[in-house]
Amino acid sequence: MFVGLVALFLGLLAISFATGPWLAPYQLRTIAKIHARYGKHTARVAWLLIAILSGCSGLAILSGLRPTYASPPAKLNLAR
Repeated sequence: MFVGLVALFLGLLAISFATGPWLAPYQLRTIAKIHARYGKHTARVAWLLIAILSGCSGLAILSGLRPTYASPPAKLNLAR
């Protein structure tokens, strides 16, 4: 649950980077290279893509989606 909430939070943070007036998020190495080569619009799209992927991952984690090849979840036996 914690990992899903962190992924959702990071998605919201990335949306705020894409839509906000800040310059600091565009100084990160990968985003700065995108900004220098393709422009600020594409860098904003990159932030939005990060936000969408992070949000979808967080929702998948929180809903318990698993790949079909994954084994069933382990059952904890805490009784001693």
